[in-house]
Amino acid sequence: MFRSEGFQKYFKNFSWLFADRVLRMLLVLVTTIVVSRYLGVERIGQLNYALAIVSIAMVLTSLGANEIISRDLVRHPERRDELLGSSFAIKLAGGVVLNLALLAFVLLKDLDMLTILLVMITAVGELFKWSTVIDYYFLSQVKGRTAAQVNILSSMISSGYKLLLVYYQAPLLWFAWGYMTEILSYTICYVIAYRHHGLHIRKWRPSWRMVRYVLDQSWPMLIYGFALQAQLKIDQVMIFDILKGVSGDRAAHAELGQYSVAVKMIEAMAFLPVVLQISLAPAIARARIQDIDLYHQRITNQYRIMFMLYLATAIPLFFLAEPIIVMLYGPEFNEAGVLLSWFAFRLLFSFMGVAKGSFITNEGLFKFSLVTAVIGAVVNIGLNVVLIPAMGSFGAIWANVASFLISIYVVDLFTARTRINFRMMTLGMFTFWKIRSVR
Repeated sequence: MFRSEGFQKYFKNFSWLFADRVLRMLLVLVTTIVVSRYLGVERIGQLNYALAIVSIAMVLTSLGANEIISRDLVRHPERRDELLGSSFAIKLAGGVVLNLALLAFVLLKDLDMLTILLVMITAVGELFKWSTVIDYYFLSQVKGRTAAQVNILSSMISSGYKLLLVYYQAPLLWFAWGYMTEILSYTICYVIAYRHHGLHIRKWRPSWRMVRYVLDQSWPMLIYGFALQAQLKIDQVMIFDILKGVSGDRAAHAELGQYSVAVKMIEAMAFLPVVLQISLAPAIARARIQDIDLYHQRITNQYRIMFMLYLATAIPLFFLAEPIIVMLYGPEFNEAGVLLSWFAFRLLFSFMGVAKGSFITNEGLFKFSLVTAVIGAVVNIGLNVVLIPAMGSFGAIWANVASFLISIYVVDLFTARTRINFRMMTLGMFTFWKIRSVR
C-alpha cells in the first residue's frame, strides 16, 4: 500500500497541505501575539467584535457553492471553465450583497463610528473571495504544492503588514485593513499560479444554466453556512452585547478580548483535521462511486485519525494552556489561558465535524446538514442567553460544547440515512487504534 503510486500521490499532497497549515499557523500565531500585546485586551476585543460580525455573514461570498464546485471539479473535470466561471460570478455577486447587508446592519444596530468602520473595511475584503475557486481547482487535481505555496506567500504578506503596523504604532483602524491585504494578496498570487499552469481566467465561461444548477443544489448549504458560522462566532458578538449592559463597553470589550485570544489559539490548533479532510476528500469521493464498502472504510478510518489527533492535542492543551498563554501574551491575558484549557473539550466535536463533511457532501445530505446546523445554532444562542449573564465567557464555552455535541453527533441517530454515519463515527472514536489499510 505505502509504495503504491496512489498512496505516494496523496501522501505528497497531504505533506504540502500539512506544511502549508503549519507554517501559516506559526505566522498567524506570531502575528496574533505581537498584535495582541500591542493593542491590549480592550482594543483586541473591539477588533474581534467587528471580525465576528463579518465572519457570520461571509457565507454570502459563496452562497453555499464551495462544496458543490469542489465535488464537481473531481467528477466532471471537462466542465472546468464553466464551473469556475459560474462560481466566480456567484462569489462576486455574493460579496456585493454581503457589503450592502452589513452596511444596513451596522446602521440599524446604531454602533459607534469606529466599530462601523472596522466592520465595513473588513467586509470590503470579501469582494475578492472569488479567487478561492482557483484553490478548489488545484485541490481537485491533487496539486497541494501549488495551493500551499500561494497560501504561505499571501500569509507572509499579511503578517508583514500587521507587524509593520505594530512597529509604527498604528491606530486600531489600520488593523482592519490587514484582512483585506491578506485576501487581495491571496487573489493576486492565485491568478499568477493559475496562469503559470498554462490556464487563464479569461477562458472561464459562466453560464446561467450552471449558476442555476449550483444554486439549486447549494441553497441548503447557504443556510447551513449561516447557522454554522453563527454557532462558531455568535458567542463573540453576544458576549459583548450582553455584558456591556452589565459592566459597560470597556469591560465588555476586555472580556471579549480575553475570549477571542483563546478562540484564535483553538482555531490555530484545529488546522490538522482540515488538512486531513481536504487531502482525503478526492479519494473518498472516488470510492463512493467505485465501491461502497471501500467508501465506508475510508470514512471510518478518517474518524479514527481525527480522534487520535484530538487526544494528541486536547490532553496537553488542558494542562498547559494557562502557562503557555501567559508566557506568550503576558500576564494581562491570564484569563485567556484559563478559557483555552476548557476549550479543549470543544475540539472533539470540531474534529469530528470536519470529517463528517465528507459524508454529508458525498451523500448529498445538504438539507439534513442544514437542519442540524440550525438546531446547533438555536441551542448555542439559547444557552448563551442563559449562561453568559451567569458565567461570562465560560458560559459561552459550555454553550458551544453542548451545541456541537447535539448538532454533529446526537442528531445522526434520528434519520435512517445518517445512522450509518453515527455508527462509523462511534466506531472510529472507540476503535481509534485500528486504522486499516485500504487500497
